[in-house]
Amino acid sequence: KSKPFNFMYLGNNGPVAGVEFLIKSFYRAAIPDSRLIIAGSGSKTNDCKKMASNLEAKNIIFIPVPEGKVPETQDMADVMLLPVKKNGAMSSIPSKLPAYMFSAKPIIGSLDLESDTANAMRDANCGIVVEPENEDLLVKAMKDITSWDKKELIEKGLNGFNYAMEKFSRENNLKKIIEIISKVK
Repeated sequence: KSKPFNFMYLGNNGPVAGVEFLIKSFYRAAIPDSRLIIAGSGSKTNDCKKMASNLEAKNIIFIPVPEGKVPETQDMADVMLLPVKKNGAMSSIPSKLPAYMFSAKPIIGSLDLESDTANAMRDANCGIVVEPENEDLLVKAMKDITSWDKKELIEKGLNGFNYAMEKFSRENNLKKIIEIISKVK
């Protein structure tokens, strides 16, 4: 038996995370042989567990992320999910984006289309960007990405990884900071 196609949200499950939106959209997508993995914890975890239970969604699971085990946890995913509520991505790039990119997994971002986060995802060519809080578009993106072949999934994940290495890694950014400081002297 082949393993299910795993969608994953990893991080704090709090009021601004939008995990309930992911659960509703995933449930509605009704993709055969797929799972939604909610990795991490937070103030909304019990509400989300209750919601999944009420939907009788046996393919939505909640797992803890042991200290220092983020890469191993992300390795379970086929696709990472990045929901950001309307206007939530307009002020900064969430730390979750580079973390997801470093996992070398494709990403579905449900976020402000004109945000730096959406632009970074498009520049990286690392997945699918849809407008925030639009269940129809997220359902379509989830269905679309499961039709990609393994090669395309790997390619999009590597695109994100390479982008993150160039734009977000400590090594490259330290060099940039040193160059900027040197020019100011």
